[in-house]
Amino acid sequence: MRVIWFLINLVLSISVCSIPIIAVGLFDKEKYYTGKLIKMWARWVIWSTGIQYEIDGLDNLNLDKQYIFMSNHESALDIVLGVAAIPSNLVFLAKKELFRVPVFGWAMEAAGMIKIDRQNPEIARKSVSEAVETLMHSSFSTLIYPEGTRSNGEELLPFKKGGFILAIRTQLPVVPITILGAGNVLPKGTLAIKKSHIKMIIDNPIPTLEMDINNKDQLLQDCRNIINQNLAHAKAGQKANYELYSA
Repeated sequence: MRVIWFLINLVLSISVCSIPIIAVGLFDKEKYYTGKLIKMWARWVIWSTGIQYEIDGLDNLNLDKQYIFMSNHESALDIVLGVAAIPSNLVFLAKKELFRVPVFGWAMEAAGMIKIDRQNPEIARKSVSEAVETLMHSSFSTLIYPEGTRSNGEELLPFKKGGFILAIRTQLPVVPITILGAGNVLPKGTLAIKKSHIKMIIDNPIPTLEMDINNKDQLLQDCRNIINQNLAHAKAGQKANYELYSA
């Protein structure tokens, strides 16, 4: 029943929110109002799952600044959770195929989502250059999942470099985001939603102002190490609790 309730709300929320996003997005150059509408949609979806979440580290952000948020990715809920929980105005880098979906794709374009073509390396590089121009002439931030796909929750997948190149070229700070527990709520490969608790950790921004393209690997590794450390601490805490209650 939880899955059916979630799917009904997902379809209903997309239907209800897409039209105003399309209408407002045509005139909203900075995507401020469309961003509010997208957050309303995301919070509706999270509410329909019945899950609870908490956020640590909001005080690490200056809401007047732009950031490139980098998050681990264990669940389809991660994207919706990111939009709902991160207070910054966000746009996404999204696969070009999603823009072809009627209504939903139109709403994505109206909301300022940045189209990325991953099939052709040359076009992909051009897409990144266009994303750089978009971010440098705007006030919104972006949220990227550098693993590129959902992991199985056991360990982080290798990070792709594109988002870190984007950060260096725009000179925007990278903010590591660690999402804990989403893989248990909605595991990869299933629609079975478990009522549980999710935690999001927002770490200190990593500045990129003194970096050039040669620093991309170090920037990637620094971000990955922070997320990995948070995941390791969480697993150690879970193990300690298990041993305590099993004793």
